Amino acid sequence: MEGIEKTPAQLKKEAKKLEKLAKFQAKQEKLAGQKLDKSKPKQSKVATKAAVIHEPTLDKDGKKDVSGKMPESYSPGYVESLWYNWWETSGFFSPEYWASKECSEGPRKKFVMVIPPPNVTGNLHLGHALTNAIEDAVIRWHRMRGEITLWVPGCDHAGIATQVVVEKKLWRERQLTRHDIGREAFIEEVWKWKNEKGGNIYAQLRALGSSCDWTRASFTMDPKLSRAVTEAFVRMHEGNLIYRKERLVNWCCTLQSAISDIEVDKVELTGRTSLNVPGYAKPVVFGVLTSFAYPIADSNEELVVATTRLETMLGDTGIAVHPDDPRYKHLIGKFAVHPFAVPERRIPIVADTFVDREFGTGAVKLTPAHDPTDYEAGLRHNLPFLTCIDETGLMTKVAGQFAGMKRFDARLAVRKALEERGLYRGCVDNPMVVPVCSRTKDIIEPLLKPQWYVKCAELASRAVEEVESGRLKITPPGYMNTWYAWLRDCRDWCISRQLWWGHRIPAYLISLKSKESGEFQKLDESDENSWVIGRDEAEALSAAKTRFNITNDSDIRLNQDEDVLDTWFSSALFPFSVFGWPDDTDPDLSLYYPGNFLETGHDILFFWVARMVMAGLYLTGKLPFNQVYLHAMVRDAHGKKMSKSLGNAIDPVDVIHGISLPDLQEKLKHGNLDASELKRATAAQAKDFPKGIPECGTDALRFALVSYPTRGRSINLNILRVQGYRFFCNKLWNAARYAMYHCLGEEYKPPTSTSSLTFNNALLSGTDRWILGRLAHAVVECDAGFSTYHFPQATTACYNFWLYEFCDVYLEYSKPFVKSTQDVDPQRAEIVRHIVYTCVDFGLRLLHPFMPFVTEELFQRLPRRNPAADQPALCVTAYPSSEEVAKWMEVESSESIGFQLAFSLVHRLRSLYANYNLRVTGGDFPEVVLIAPSTTLDILHKGNFLDDLVVTLGKCKVVDMATDKNQVNTHGCIMTTVNALDARVDEATSGAEQAEGELEEVGEATQEQKIPDTDDASQQPFSSVTCQLYLRLVGHIDAVVEIERAQQRVAQIQKSISTLEETRSKPQYAEKVPQAKQALDAQKLHTLQVELSAFQDAIESLNSLLPGGTAKSHPTINSLLKLACLANKTTPESLSPELFDLQAQLEAVCLYDRSSPATNAKVKEFIALSIALLNPNGRKNDVARNFWRDYCHSRLEKGKFLFGRILGPADLVAVYVAHHLGNSVKFTTNASHLWLKNCHQYTLANGQKVCGDSVKFRRTLSRLK
Repeated sequence: MEGIEKTPAQLKKEAKKLEKLAKFQAKQEKLAGQKLDKSKPKQSKVATKAAVIHEPTLDKDGKKDVSGKMPESYSPGYVESLWYNWWETSGFFSPEYWASKECSEGPRKKFVMVIPPPNVTGNLHLGHALTNAIEDAVIRWHRMRGEITLWVPGCDHAGIATQVVVEKKLWRERQLTRHDIGREAFIEEVWKWKNEKGGNIYAQLRALGSSCDWTRASFTMDPKLSRAVTEAFVRMHEGNLIYRKERLVNWCCTLQSAISDIEVDKVELTGRTSLNVPGYAKPVVFGVLTSFAYPIADSNEELVVATTRLETMLGDTGIAVHPDDPRYKHLIGKFAVHPFAVPERRIPIVADTFVDREFGTGAVKLTPAHDPTDYEAGLRHNLPFLTCIDETGLMTKVAGQFAGMKRFDARLAVRKALEERGLYRGCVDNPMVVPVCSRTKDIIEPLLKPQWYVKCAELASRAVEEVESGRLKITPPGYMNTWYAWLRDCRDWCISRQLWWGHRIPAYLISLKSKESGEFQKLDESDENSWVIGRDEAEALSAAKTRFNITNDSDIRLNQDEDVLDTWFSSALFPFSVFGWPDDTDPDLSLYYPGNFLETGHDILFFWVARMVMAGLYLTGKLPFNQVYLHAMVRDAHGKKMSKSLGNAIDPVDVIHGISLPDLQEKLKHGNLDASELKRATAAQAKDFPKGIPECGTDALRFALVSYPTRGRSINLNILRVQGYRFFCNKLWNAARYAMYHCLGEEYKPPTSTSSLTFNNALLSGTDRWILGRLAHAVVECDAGFSTYHFPQATTACYNFWLYEFCDVYLEYSKPFVKSTQDVDPQRAEIVRHIVYTCVDFGLRLLHPFMPFVTEELFQRLPRRNPAADQPALCVTAYPSSEEVAKWMEVESSESIGFQLAFSLVHRLRSLYANYNLRVTGGDFPEVVLIAPSTTLDILHKGNFLDDLVVTLGKCKVVDMATDKNQVNTHGCIMTTVNALDARVDEATSGAEQAEGELEEVGEATQEQKIPDTDDASQQPFSSVTCQLYLRLVGHIDAVVEIERAQQRVAQIQKSISTLEETRSKPQYAEKVPQAKQALDAQKLHTLQVELSAFQDAIESLNSLLPGGTAKSHPTINSLLKLACLANKTTPESLSPELFDLQAQLEAVCLYDRSSPATNAKVKEFIALSIALLNPNGRKNDVARNFWRDYCHSRLEKGKFLFGRILGPADLVAVYVAHHLGNSVKFTTNASHLWLKNCHQYTLANGQKVCGDSVKFRRTLSRLK
């Protein structure tokens, strides 16, 4: 039962369990509702009673009143109300709380982080919920450790995004554009929007339980932060890092602004595709390569070029060919004549190695003013830069006869004109990437514009050095390579935006008064010397007068740049601008800068994180933080990116409180969607949420989000999983309620410490020591999970402890001690109560960072050890530490094994009851006989595990135990072998396949990859304790009825398998079906196959219970065991005597001693499947044989051998089975053929090769028998 950190696949399996639980609970609630409908008066009475119970109130001190009795059932609405306001008003979220309290251990540590400020473009979505669930868990953990913590909240003005939203709103409501109302009035409209949405966002953050210091909330357009933006621009300009230059930019004609790379969607086209473009009545065709001819000047020759943007040929100023292309060498240095230019334009033909001779015609037209590659070529060859498309997307006068046309209308007109002149040479489909504005869906037009830029080379070099030196850590570490790749090839950053909403650039264009005319004349905007920079106009005016040696203010005039700064510029300053920079007198700046931690999505590693690092190092001389954690992107259950227009962008508050489908769709109508987007989003919501979204609560939502493997690239969030964790909250509630009211009693006063719970206390039973050991393990796992940012490690530890160990085992175990007054030692009862209290106390503290509300509610109702000295709230109570539980970590090995075996017996009994449809009620428990070596029986006796666990939790009567079957009566019994690791292995393999839509952690080895690539020493026998369990079913079930039931289920499963295999075998399944769906189908097939095998085994066992029935003989595995032992360089005689039967011995020999439990579990499962194929039923089962073969194929695609990088016994077992089945199993992949060859040539421990071919292999096997 050692704790195991679950992989993404295991977490996926757990998610499926939760989803099933959610469906079951929903069904039960529906049935309950139907029953209530039959009795309306009773329904009314129940509803009235519930309203009284579930109406929380405040006590006289303004704290939630918990003096009354706990409601019988868990209600998120009841539990999560009132606590947040009390936390906030009590000052728990401010750094001053701990800073004002003395610490006996010396100065307190500080932990500071800033929130990634969400855009004020609307409500938060589940991506923001993930961010805040992680960040709040981290800040609460540090706060509970007594550290001075500060988490600064805020919002980003989001220039482009917000302006687009408000412009849409203005048009929808008043049919006005921003130009109709003017700049000042439009800015007022944006501030109205911000004040409305900013408040909503902060309310959402509070609903999520985010424990921010709201007294320090910041908005990037606040005066304090705006001052920092101006100061940063001025200082960077003075340091020669900011300059003005005319270059190509990403231009959106709809926005009439340059935009950043992150705001450009790269749409991949496979060929001819029609796209809707704003401003065009009909779709525009892209993905076509058009060829046309340029006449060569003073010659009868022509040069054919190809382009995907035919309209840009009107701005062509050159043609490039490869210098080594024999077709065009003679043309290099000559000129082509532009067919439409007036006056005549001669285009030089230049040689350049960037030309791909195989693409198109091998000749490239050059339009330096409208293409990034052509721009660079134009600079190299000193070509003219002619702009033929303007800011609005219309053709300029450079286009001659096409001037004034829309750019894509001109595309068609140019083609027609080329045809008329006989220069058109045809077109073909062409895969291409089309740049699209993410805000407006307009096609990006590269345009030459004078803009302000930041030099990034030097800044980027310092940022790279910080990561290389280890001073800045990035988690997951795989993103370090991304960091290096971006920053080592970092281009200068365009920071100008042609918008109205944002920080005006503190640059002023100079106009000088003419001495002749007296008129003011503006200087050239594209020349940086025409501009002055200043913190305000007065400072800029002083600089301008000095530059031009002017003394009279009336002789010079300044006009501030109409453009605003890129939003990322102000965001880059956020970690220190929120603390008052550049004001060195602000105490927050010296106290809380630099911070410690930055958490955000991996998609903005360069756009935000890198720029914060560069700005922090340059402007403050310090890293703004020393640890970066990058989380996955949240997608919907189908793996699609969340988007308002797709209808899958879910408001976390709707998950918390629940929402009906009509209300969900009503919210869409109040958004900024156009008619087509609204229709699509409405249909998507109706499909995904036909009954709306159920009430899940904040705690369940947070726990679900953080439980996902957040270090990957994406998370496919299923609301049913969240609802499953809501039922986990219900389990938690019921467990704590039982503990407080039925186990401890309402007058219980706990001991002031856990000093009495030491393992040398004779009153502690083996089960007592076990649960304390499991609690200690959970504490260590949580500590490790937080310390290394492996959050699923911590959530899994909490979940397993509460659900599988405390609730399922120890609470059940405790009931006879605390409920009965007869034959119970009072001291034992008190010890059990103390352990129950300790588990609840520690368990709530462990869970609090993830589930703050329900844990605070339960903790406040739990009696305190030291009421006068304890902290007033759980959120500032000490988090359990490894040192605190060190005394419980050392568990005697034999006792631990004894519990593991007993617990495995309980698991197996419950499984058998389910398989054989046996309902164990009352005291009519079935009889059990155990056969095991004397040492194993002694272990079970020593900890009293048989009475405490097997009998109590397994609901059975252990009537006999022996070391030999001949010594006991096993009539009417079915037999199964139980291994001490079975329960642990079942847990470790709760998911065999990787979660669909989720990738492995970036840059980190998975458990499958951690198998050591060493010599045979890595494959020593993995010994474990086993016993044979005989369960007497005679008299408890009708074997005939159960055989019939099992046979019906077998038929259903076989039909499902057949249907699924038919689907998977269809042509083009592998190409057309999404990978996520294929993975799901493979997992479903595997699950069905395992279930089929279990029912077939059950039928065989049931047949033995019929009159005159006998169990079918199982094929001997002596040969397999001997072969495996020779491969592992051991002998059957050297195996542990605890391995009681041949199958257990074979499994043990094949396991990898230093491998992960998950891998060993797969090995064990594989061995069981292999043996099943050797019995008569297995040989006849085509589905089983094909599944086994396909499983081998899939394993061998991942590595040279089945379960590692070196050949192991499991490989030889597989070869044995393959040869035993003959032609009925055929390996068809290259990897499997190579594997067979390697296995055949393997040298056994006796120096003999396995074989050279199939015949010799069979001879080898015959010698082993």
